[in-house]
Amino acid sequence: MKFRQVGRKGQFDFLDADCIGRRCFAPGSYQHRGATASGSRNTGDYSNCCMNRAYHGCPYPLPEFDKELAKKRKVEKWKKA
Repeated sequence: MKFRQVGRKGQFDFLDADCIGRRCFAPGSYQHRGATASGSRNTGDYSNCCMNRAYHGCPYPLPEFDKELAKKRKVEKWKKA
C-alpha cells in the first residue's frame, strides 16, 4: 500500500492500508547498500518505504490498528496515494 504526505515528494511503500494507524509507522528513505571491492557500500539507490519494514521486517504479530494514531497522521496530511 502506498501512502504520501501532502506537500512532500514521493510515495512511501507500506504493508497494508492499516499501517497508518499502527505504532510501527515509520516513513523514510531507505538507502540500498551492497558489497563492493572499493569499500563503498552505497549503490546510490533509495526507496521511500517504512523504515521498520526495510531494516527489521514488519513486527509479528502486527500491532493493533489505533484510530487515534490514524487521525493524528491524517492531521499531519498522510493519506493513501
